[in-house]
Amino acid sequence: MSTRIDVLEEQFHLRFSQRHRSAIEDSSDPIHQRCDFLVAESPFELLRFQDVNETLHQQELNRWPTFLVAFASNGCGDYFAYDLRAAPPKVIYMDPDHTVEENLNSDDIFWFPTFDAWYAYMSKASIGA
Repeated sequence: MSTRIDVLEEQFHLRFSQRHRSAIEDSSDPIHQRCDFLVAESPFELLRFQDVNETLHQQELNRWPTFLVAFASNGCGDYFAYDLRAAPPKVIYMDPDHTVEENLNSDDIFWFPTFDAWYAYMSKASIGA
């Protein structure tokens, strides 16, 4: 699986943290119960990292810029995404009720400084809350 993850990193111009890489490789990681966590390979199209991101970057309306890379969802058309304009990439919440521009320019954007900070938050969040 590591080779597949390396390909995703190259394709989307990012470097997964060790925590993110571990969660992609381990389907028993609790994060998979807390959200729709995108993985390298899945029988479900909406959980496949590459397919979801290619769709978001190619859609006609509300197309995502290449510096946004989705990695998780709550399953309602929203996404948690890397913003590659920051180093390390910060994580931002993309609300499905707003355009990409509205999400990026919102004064109350929901964001985390790193994937590990997002992971810690999601690990403590109540499921279904």
